[in-house]
Amino acid sequence: MSPHLKSSPPSTAGETDMKTRKQKQKSECMTGSGKALLSPSKPQETPGAYFHSVNYHIDTPITTFMRDAGSFVWAFSRMHLSNQVKYTCDLFEYIPQGDNAATVAKVCSMLGSEEFYCVAIPIMTWTIASYSLSRALVLLLCMNLYVGNCCKNLFCLPRPPLKHRYGGEASKESGQSDRKIHVDALGFGWPSTHSCNAVSLPFAVIRTSYGSILHSTISELTPVAIAGYTLAFLYATAVPLSRLVLGVHSAADVHAGMLYGVIHLRLWLSYHEEIGSWMDEASIAFIVFGSLAMLAFHPRVHPKNYTFEETVCIVAYTMGFLIGASVAKTSGYDQFILCTNDAGIAL
Repeated sequence: MSPHLKSSPPSTAGETDMKTRKQKQKSECMTGSGKALLSPSKPQETPGAYFHSVNYHIDTPITTFMRDAGSFVWAFSRMHLSNQVKYTCDLFEYIPQGDNAATVAKVCSMLGSEEFYCVAIPIMTWTIASYSLSRALVLLLCMNLYVGNCCKNLFCLPRPPLKHRYGGEASKESGQSDRKIHVDALGFGWPSTHSCNAVSLPFAVIRTSYGSILHSTISELTPVAIAGYTLAFLYATAVPLSRLVLGVHSAADVHAGMLYGVIHLRLWLSYHEEIGSWMDEASIAFIVFGSLAMLAFHPRVHPKNYTFEETVCIVAYTMGFLIGASVAKTSGYDQFILCTNDAGIAL
């Protein structure tokens, strides 16, 4: 053999497999599957997509202005309110939060809850209060909670941190400090609907039954009227303070609730008779449709909290009260289940 001719060494099994794979890939490139790898096909378009697709945002100058102006007003208002809530949380160091104070606060807070009103108003209707007063109280309670809960879900202002809440330190030590789970899940804080109801509902009863204290002299006021106004002032003070002692509302929340309650009460004294007479003449279908329309315009938040569900309950409560009264009057049973007093409280 010539020295210039060298015999190739025998190929190993690994080299044989590598050659086989290369030949297979080369053959696949010449087939349909191989062509798909080398030049992928374009995504197929839906028939008629050229004519039917609209990938544009359409608006008008007025809608753009309203959207931008609304966003600016909302952002500015929320920033201002959030600063109020934040700074008034510093006042908790001046509020007693011992066990005795918390016990009294829990009782006062329970007497100012929506559940208490939903039980007390029907009992008053059956015993001592006129139907016109009870109807007005139900409508006042419904609008207080509806507007208050709309504001809560619209601005999403949190309740005070758990460190200010009675028993909050124990919850924090247990790892329950997540705001979304343990604070916002209870509903947002601003405004306090407890405070709103506390300054509007009792004085609505007293004003309807005994008139204005500002337009009467001491000699004209009966002992019952004096006692009623005294209890109303004590109630309107105790319920908002109880929310501060329990740490579930800041001073800004309570202040906003009381302010709205006073304003709504002043308006309520002017329009409640006309609204009540109009609701008495309304059909059941109109009452149901109006209730559903109120819920349709109520803002909701995600993740959900109990605020919207609370509004659903009070709107359904009001709807049931009005429908029940309408059916009772139509069937003639109103004289058996409603108080026969013509106006105010019969004491």
